[in-house]
Amino acid sequence: MLREVRELLSYHRSSTARFARHDVRNVFDKAMRDLGKVGFGTLPGKRVLDLGCGQRYSFALQCAAAGARVTALDVDYVRPDSLPLAFQRMWRHNGLKRAAKSTMRRVLFDPQYYRLLESHAGKPLREGRSTIEFVVADPTGTSYPLPSSSFDLIVSNAVLEHVRDVPRYAGEVARLLADGGYFYAIIHNFYSLSGGHHMEWAFPDEHPSKSVPPWDHLRDNRFPAWVYLNRQRPEDFQGAFRPHLEILSFQGVGIDHDPGQLEGESLLAMPLATELAAYPPELLLTRSWCLVGRKG
Repeated sequence: MLREVRELLSYHRSSTARFARHDVRNVFDKAMRDLGKVGFGTLPGKRVLDLGCGQRYSFALQCAAAGARVTALDVDYVRPDSLPLAFQRMWRHNGLKRAAKSTMRRVLFDPQYYRLLESHAGKPLREGRSTIEFVVADPTGTSYPLPSSSFDLIVSNAVLEHVRDVPRYAGEVARLLADGGYFYAIIHNFYSLSGGHHMEWAFPDEHPSKSVPPWDHLRDNRFPAWVYLNRQRPEDFQGAFRPHLEILSFQGVGIDHDPGQLEGESLLAMPLATELAAYPPELLLTRSWCLVGRKG
């Protein structure tokens, strides 16, 4: 627990400003760019579900500021209650450990994060919390207490790699989408250098770890992740969604959510390349997959 707290403190202290910019410029702006290319249109009046919104729910805030009708759903308790009440409810829903970590981040780093998020977005965002419907899902994360055909857009950012039953998740996405609705997902690739979710490999090409071996999660796994990772390959994700949605696009993207970016090329050299020869180079060097689908 102490090691995890130390890593979290270091991670947020060094990266909070970066997260704020990333969540506007790369997560939100580029999702809108990609959706525009396949005919989604604009957000005002659209019904949007931020599925796995995270404790900062930045995508939901930006959609609400753009005029969408937004629902934010997570397996964690993320409603913006006052801190004593939020801690109590997080503890009850997610356990003491999760509540303590979330409260630490909220007190020490969230004020700066939200100020910078609004600065990059160029508009106030936090006041939109009151317009968002917050939903707490069952901790298993396999079904959602929402009516069918409720949404024009469902967005899932860095969630699918944590889902235990991906085919069931895909079925729930299709159930919740209205006819003609869109699904947009960024999936952190487990087999990438950063995909093992060790914080020291969060930015592999800029700050390679000096203590955790590269691709440790595919080798000895001496530094296992703190979170569940399902180890699905790109063909598994496509296979899960294809029965439910028309897949409009599935492509590899990098840390900035741009296609064609690779990570860790300089590290995949001999003898490590030989040790990892069972994995195709594209699988090892692609940070994330971007899936865009539409319900017919």
